Amino acid sequence: MADWDEPEDESDAAFEEAYDTHRAALYEQLMAYADEHELRDGFLADLVSDLGLSLRMVAYAAETEKPSVGGLRLDLDRYVRELGDSVREAKKHAADFIAEAKAAREEAEQGEDADDKDDDGTVEETRQ
Repeated sequence: MADWDEPEDESDAAFEEAYDTHRAALYEQLMAYADEHELRDGFLADLVSDLGLSLRMVAYAAETEKPSVGGLRLDLDRYVRELGDSVREAKKHAADFIAEAKAAREEAEQGEDADDKDDDGTVEETRQ
């Protein structure tokens, strides 16, 4: 592991800052890839989940002195609990997320409506 991703050696704040920085950078790259290849959000979520599982398995095998089938199974059980914790936390904030998503959608629709108007205020026909 790199020095910056070992929470035992770093303060919680430094670890969280590194985590947030890398998460944002990866998110931007994933969104750019999805846009370039016209991938739907749900499909991308499935791909990333699959990659996360594969990476967790690789991390166990690479970072464990004596990896074993039983040890991998225990680590995957821990992974399931960690994912469950994340989902439960997301559920707590579901109302806020949906409100923000609806507001962003309305803002985008208003921007599109403004773009559809000519200089004289008439609405242009949009192609779909």
